[in-house]
Amino acid sequence: MRITGKMDSKNDTFGHRFEMKQLLGRGSSGEVHLAFDTYAQRDVAIKMNRLSLFDDPVAGNRNRKMWLNETRLAGKLQHPFIVQIFEAGSTDEFNYIVMEYMAGGSLKQFTVPDKLLPINRLIDILYKVCNALDFATKMGVLHRDIKPANILLGADGDVKISDFGAAFSIESDLTQVDMVGTLPFVAPEHFRKALPSQQNDIYAVGVMAYQLLTGRYPFTAKSPEDLIYQKLNEEVMSLEGWRSDIPQALRFAVHRAMHPDRELRYTNWRAFFDDLVAALPQIAIPEDSRFDSTRFNSMRKFSFFADFSDNELWETLDISRTLTMGTGKTIIEEGKIGNNLFIITSGEVVVSKNGKEINRMKAGDCFGEIGYLDEVRHLRSSSVTATTALELIEVEGKSLRRASDGLQSRFSKALLTLLVKQMRNTDQMLFSMMGIE
Repeated sequence: MRITGKMDSKNDTFGHRFEMKQLLGRGSSGEVHLAFDTYAQRDVAIKMNRLSLFDDPVAGNRNRKMWLNETRLAGKLQHPFIVQIFEAGSTDEFNYIVMEYMAGGSLKQFTVPDKLLPINRLIDILYKVCNALDFATKMGVLHRDIKPANILLGADGDVKISDFGAAFSIESDLTQVDMVGTLPFVAPEHFRKALPSQQNDIYAVGVMAYQLLTGRYPFTAKSPEDLIYQKLNEEVMSLEGWRSDIPQALRFAVHRAMHPDRELRYTNWRAFFDDLVAALPQIAIPEDSRFDSTRFNSMRKFSFFADFSDNELWETLDISRTLTMGTGKTIIEEGKIGNNLFIITSGEVVVSKNGKEINRMKAGDCFGEIGYLDEVRHLRSSSVTATTALELIEVEGKSLRRASDGLQSRFSKALLTLLVKQMRNTDQMLFSMMGIE
């Protein structure tokens, strides 16, 4: 299908707001264009569908439902690994959706044997996909069309899920679409008329992982009928049959995710992505490589981040870095200017004031909060020195003040809780010195 006529003067149709730059793709339902939004001053992708698609006697109703699904989810699924929809609307000629532009293409380019991604990179991608789908599930939404073509990459290599047109609402506030999905990624229970669940999406991610690891589908069927039969009655070929370098933990996770028996498949996303991360230690990774999935999992363990949502943790990752320091290294110095925060992930430090020790901290503790909270001077009230080999998360103060209101509020609450705890500990020490219980 090609959109012509008024589409040749698209700038007129869009009131001169969007400058069309190039055609990104064309399918049976419409076109996707790269454009520049002159209002927001950013590149965007615009999906355009002919209005006549809704009048098609065979697929019109389904097309309408899928378009409504995608537009109604705008604003609901705000997550760092889900493509953001900015707006949607209609002209006299077509419906359109304006969304985030992902310059790196899709994962489909890495589904052939000679272009496979490194295993450690793939685990990191799968972890983020699972995390985003876990978020969607908690919001009451199942994707139902997970496949490499719907996982997009940014220019920086980051990953985001697209195309929620086939989404199913657990709470039924979306327009439900009956026959959906791409056959190799559809769970067997779908053909038994089972009610959709998150395990359908888990199965699809398992099949996608298999394809991205081997460059092949896990099925040998030559026809749709044979494929459905294989899904319902036969086991897939083991990953070991294609590659010998896949870690055992990863093989286990992928095969469990795509198990034909729903009772033996993962029942939730958390268990799935925990097993994915467990596979990373089995891979030889350069010491200076730290994947976001590993950092995210590490942060989730500490009490300081206990009340942070997944979105807030991912946003924290964007404004932080991991540091390693040796014994005796001074991290912050009393009287110096600084407003960065530090959370200890391993090791211990001593806190001193006027050369005298006043506290010791260990993994999970946070310091540097006074310099951050003192918006006028940003002066360090004490010195902090490593007493062992040390690993830290450093959160940049300036970036935190420019972060979302939600993240700033979450940090403020966490720091307030920390200060109250420190005040109570100080009171107890003073009372103990005075002989008061």
